[in-house]
Amino acid sequence: MSVVPPASSHKRIVIVGAATGIGAAGARALHATGWNLALLDIAADPLAEVAAETDSIAITVDAGEPAALADCLEQAAQALGGLDAAWSNVGVQVNGAVGDTNVAELDRCWAINVRAHFVCAQTVFPHLAAAGGGSLLITASNSGLQTESAMLAYATTKAAAVALARNLARDAAPAGIRVNALCPGYVDTPFNAPIWENFGGREAFIGQIGETIPLGRMAGPDDVARQAVFLLSDEASLMTGQTLAIDGGELVS
Repeated sequence: MSVVPPASSHKRIVIVGAATGIGAAGARALHATGWNLALLDIAADPLAEVAAETDSIAITVDAGEPAALADCLEQAAQALGGLDAAWSNVGVQVNGAVGDTNVAELDRCWAINVRAHFVCAQTVFPHLAAAGGGSLLITASNSGLQTESAMLAYATTKAAAVALARNLARDAAPAGIRVNALCPGYVDTPFNAPIWENFGGREAFIGQIGETIPLGRMAGPDDVARQAVFLLSDEASLMTGQTLAIDGGELVS
């Protein structure tokens, strides 16, 4: 792991879940605006590629292991010389209704989609407070703002992630720490493969997209990354406890 000392004028952020998809796009976008980054993910090879591209610190960790995640977040904070922001971007999808979902699958969803965000908040809050405040962004989903057929474990835990972000925002506000939930809809990445199965596959979903998304297209990772950069920045300095849905109007269809 190579450490690049941060420039004093640049802000410092750790991103958990940065190897692919939204997290990788967000890392590139934040790097382009001058942030110094530490990137965490379980997928070592793609993480190393994104880290090299963005001159970032790369740390491999399974976010489902609380002690390991907390330790790696501390490593990231120490390597960056402190933190001004954190983005907990981990998630896992499980497809199935109540009769198709076993307890182990539900527990895995809880461990990644809720508990990992809690561990991230608990670990980074002292660093953000020491920096005079800052921002924590939690990736939830618009699935947490509605009901989803045959996505019981995923939708339930994403709703919990939204509730977690709102409660964290209330508790952290006196320290000047903002907490918001990013709630993407359908994003055109392999992460959404389980839910496409409910439509008969990706191509079948694209054929029905106008019935589901009023604006007529899925988001790309960059669409979501741009909103993440906004929520993490000082441009959103009065936003906390909010849920920002990037879903092409799905929630109003």
